[in-house]
Amino acid sequence: MIQTEVSKWYALYTNPRAEKKLSKILNKYNIENYLPVLPIRKKWSDRFRISEFPLFSSYIFTRIKFYESKNKVLGFPGAHHFIFHKGEPCEILPDDIDLIKLFVEKYPDTLRIRKEENLQKGKKVFITSGQFAGHKAEVLLVKNEATVIVRFPEMNFTASVQVSIEDIGFEEI
Repeated sequence: MIQTEVSKWYALYTNPRAEKKLSKILNKYNIENYLPVLPIRKKWSDRFRISEFPLFSSYIFTRIKFYESKNKVLGFPGAHHFIFHKGEPCEILPDDIDLIKLFVEKYPDTLRIRKEENLQKGKKVFITSGQFAGHKAEVLLVKNEATVIVRFPEMNFTASVQVSIEDIGFEEI
């Protein structure tokens, strides 16, 4: 007895800043996809402008029969690779997609996404704002969802301060 594959949601990693273009291409070929975007107010030199930015940078969700359609999807410009976990394509539950849609529709002003692994002990970070802006630091302790205790390695002694998560840049340093 041959089982037919069922369409499921999968996370597709895209090339940098290719999410919107890829979503349009997938729509053109009738491939169901979801790109959660948030309206963000950006300051230009002479005015403010509201632009839409992806909620998850370099990710788009596609609903496909994975083994039947993966090569077709990966052939589109901007598609990089599907996300795998323990050797299997990472399936996203429909309830999770619905929850993301609800958050984007109902709470776009307060919704913020942070990668969990970025706040691990020992992670090197860059302080982007606040009184320690411009300094490199190392995460010592994640105290709560709003405060991280960091150490500044360039000092000759260890000094710990509490820094708001919003003031930390997670780029590799």
